[in-house]
Amino acid sequence: MSFVVSCVERFNRNALYNSVNRGSALRRLIHVLTAFGALYYFIPDHIFPEITKESAFVILIMLILAFESFRIQMSLKIIGMRPYEYSRLSGFAWAFMGMATVDLFFPFYIALPSLLSMALMDPLAGEMRLRGMANKTIIIWPLSFLIFAVCMVFFHMQPLLTMLYAAGGSTAAWLSEHFKFKAVDDDYLMTVLPAAVIILLKVLAK
Repeated sequence: MSFVVSCVERFNRNALYNSVNRGSALRRLIHVLTAFGALYYFIPDHIFPEITKESAFVILIMLILAFESFRIQMSLKIIGMRPYEYSRLSGFAWAFMGMATVDLFFPFYIALPSLLSMALMDPLAGEMRLRGMANKTIIIWPLSFLIFAVCMVFFHMQPLLTMLYAAGGSTAAWLSEHFKFKAVDDDYLMTVLPAAVIILLKVLAK
């Protein structure tokens, strides 16, 4: 009898482990896919004769928010969601809104590194925490700096401004991921806050 109980417990542990792994993998994939938000800048201004790409994006956001409202009302649990997301906007929705915000309101040279930093660094930090390396997630700070710096060089930014924007953007990205806020998810802040900081630095540097 004890052997049967042991087998059942082992099965439950494995099932839970696999479920967590699948959920984590899906979250990582969603984050990585946000980098493709940069393709927005290459879409023609008018998708249809009377519908601009901006309008289409806003409509898509409204549909996602409508689904989120329905999901919360119906208490739907979707794979990849954390328990605290069951009664609030999901990380998936926050990530998409962050992507949409930078696409709609920021120039390409700012949106690209912001999207890439979030898409690569947030999954890295999450994976490190999952493996018990939470105290080493500060590594995303210099890695984010590298992403911002390379993108600024790609856009032929002046060396001093490259360093300034990379320092500001990477610091904002790290702070957004490191400190958790109940009101706004880091999936949104990691994209939008670095972009906002770079705009502010641009104004101050004039």
